[in-house]
This record gives sequence, C-alpha cells and structure tokens, in this order.
Amino acid sequence: SVAPTPPPGRPRREEDRAGPVSWYGASKLAGEQAARRFAGQVPTVMVRPPIVYGPLDVAFVPSLAAMARTRVAVRPCPAARVYSVLHVDDLCAGLIAAGLHGRTAGPGDSHSGVYQLSDGVEYTLADLVRTAGALLGCGRPLVLPVPSVVVRAAGMVSEAAGRLRGGVPVFNRDKAREAVAGSWTASADRAYRDFGFRARVGLEDGLREAFKEMLHG
Repeated sequence: SVAPTPPPGRPRREEDRAGPVSWYGASKLAGEQAARRFAGQVPTVMVRPPIVYGPLDVAFVPSLAAMARTRVAVRPCPAARVYSVLHVDDLCAGLIAAGLHGRTAGPGDSHSGVYQLSDGVEYTLADLVRTAGALLGCGRPLVLPVPSVVVRAAGMVSEAAGRLRGGVPVFNRDKAREAVAGSWTASADRAYRDFGFRARVGLEDGLREAFKEMLHG
C-alpha cells in the first residue's frame, strides 16, 4: 500500500516511487519515514507484505469463500488486475530473516532497508476464487466486471452502514480506492538476494488450512 500500483507488465519493486492511493497506505509510508529518521541511531529494517492470509483471517479468506460459494466474483473495470499474496507463516519467517540478515535503512536513502515479500506468483481474481472454489467443492465462478464508480459507491454505503451500527466495516471508501487503483503485485527479488527468502506455503495449501480453521474453528 506504500508504493503505487506497478507499471504494466512487472511487479512493483522497492525502488519504485512511493505513491499511496489510500489513507491506509499513507499511514504506512508515514511510519516508514518516521522510522528512517532514527535509522542512524537504531538499526532499522522495513518489510512491505502483499495481501496476507491464513488461519483466523477475518477479511481476505472469508471474502474468497463467499465468492466461491456464490460462484460470482466482482472485478473492478476496466482492466484485469493481478495480485500478490503471502501466507502468514511465510510473512513471519520473512520478518525474522529480514531483522536478522537484512540490510538496514540509511537516513538519506528512501529505498535502503526496505524489503517486499510475496509468494512469487501473480494471481488474477479468477485464479484466487477458482482455487477457493475447488477446495470448497464449488463450481467455477463467474467473474463480473463492475464500473469503478460502482465500487466507490459501495465503499461509501458500507462505511455509512458501519457507522450506523457502531462498527468498522471491512470494506469502506479507503478500501474502494485501493480496489480500483490497479494491480497489487510485489517482487521479492531483493529479499531473496539479501537473505534467501522464499515462500514455502503455496496458495492451495495455505487456503486449505485457512478454510479448515474457518469452518471448524
């Protein structure tokens, strides 16, 4: 969320210009900037994960399950988007490895000490929902393109409804801005070069475990 959506044809890299499209992303970038100011005094490494999922997930996994069961997936128009994901076990391993073996940030270099993580695969929404559907015993989903203005309106309505109920909705205006911004992919090449990071949990195995926890937990 810190970096902008990547140029067409490649995942985003750590050296790409920062350009958050949501308040959530802006808060993450502000946190990095604050940490970097003290990087000369405290060794600092920053990690940018993609979509993280696993047991007890309350957002991504339930959403995939709902789309798989209804066999309908909504994709913002106009272009097909691709996404990077990472199982929570791989995130934890990456955080530890980055802290122990990553190169620390420099106060004057906005790209140093930053590592992106992913499982190395780019998925379309259809890929994600089809994998979920196969694990849940559902049929192939119908992927419906929806105008971006509808996605933004849905975010506003969801946020307003959440306020009336006194809760915080998973989908809101901020998430809608991220949804219509484009692809969300990340290259983990730097993490591999510097400390040998490789994701160990594939999407199918990770979702199988997450669904088991969701259904029987």
